Amino acid sequence: MSISVKCDDCGKTLKAPDSAAGKKAKCPQCGATVKIPEPVYDAEEAVEGESHEDADPFAGVDSYDSPSAPASDDRKPCPACGEMIVATAAKCRFCGEIFDAKLKKAARKNSKGAVDDDMTTGDWVAAVLCSGIACIFGIVWMIQGKKKGLKMFGVSLAFVIMWNIISAVIQFAAKNGRP
Repeated sequence: MSISVKCDDCGKTLKAPDSAAGKKAKCPQCGATVKIPEPVYDAEEAVEGESHEDADPFAGVDSYDSPSAPASDDRKPCPACGEMIVATAAKCRFCGEIFDAKLKKAARKNSKGAVDDDMTTGDWVAAVLCSGIACIFGIVWMIQGKKKGLKMFGVSLAFVIMWNIISAVIQFAAKNGRP
């Protein structure tokens, strides 16, 4: 005989063997965790002389969920790694994926802080030798909200002006130096 249970998420009716009673299973359609209910038995007659007081109350129990732990029905698979996590979790404890938008934004901001704050050697070389292009990169970085964008724009603009002054001086000297 098998136990029929309905998935709470998608509504699909699942059938499980009697040996799966009291355990959890994944729904093959939506992946949600479904608890297989215990079968209902008729009352058993107590045998005289048998004492139940000394029996271990936790005999046959696989695990004990503490009262502070969330109910197993409040779990869902992590979209990144597939491990079962608390449905209201802001971050997966297995893979570290962040689900809360505010926490994700803060983590992204903290992780790229040192890289975006200051100009690299390549940025300086581009600002000096390719000032016009570096000026455009500075504008794009400012639009993206990177701190080094304003610095890149300022340095490259200063070098554009400097290269134009040097070019004008050389042209003026070449023009006046001819007979």
